[in-house]
Amino acid sequence: MLAPAVALGALGEVPAYLIDGRPLLDQVLTLVSAYIAYYLYLAYAEGLVRKAQGGEQRLGFRGVLDDLIGAAPFVPSVLVAALISLSVTTIATGLLVIPGMWLYTRWALATPVIRKEGIGPLAATRRSNELVRGHFWFVFMTATVAYYLEGVVIHEGALAAGSVTDSQTWGAWVGGSIAATLVVPLAAFATSLAHSSVARGA
Repeated sequence: MLAPAVALGALGEVPAYLIDGRPLLDQVLTLVSAYIAYYLYLAYAEGLVRKAQGGEQRLGFRGVLDDLIGAAPFVPSVLVAALISLSVTTIATGLLVIPGMWLYTRWALATPVIRKEGIGPLAATRRSNELVRGHFWFVFMTATVAYYLEGVVIHEGALAAGSVTDSQTWGAWVGGSIAATLVVPLAAFATSLAHSSVARGA
């Protein structure tokens, strides 16, 4: 569980802290790398939960590698669903925080739906909306809170390490990477387990 989080957390944080003097490139690459890392891990976590429930999980490095390779084909659909969800919720949050969080909660289960049901991003956001209906507060308190908390913890970890090391490049990158290693699995598994619970009742 932690080995992929270490690698993906470090990769996802690279542009934010190691690109200097080019703010637009920094922001674009940071957004892309962080989304790819987070949503690949989320697809990976969904596969782990499914295998654990079926008693199929293989232990060791080879099992981790197989699980990551198995998650990779789902990443393009997951990223499109994430782009739809995050762009709309960002606009809504910019207008007022509550609509953004409400929309994110409605679509928070799109990644597990894509992984489990093998459907496209638009169908997955619709299916997530159906699954959340009647379970809004449960999904909000698990998947949505985990997602927003993940972003805050990584940012604060980077700031703290940057202050301690007096480096807003490599120090902040190390701090953000360590925070990502610890919090991304929690956010991913909270989302996956929320989907499992809601899907069982659907």
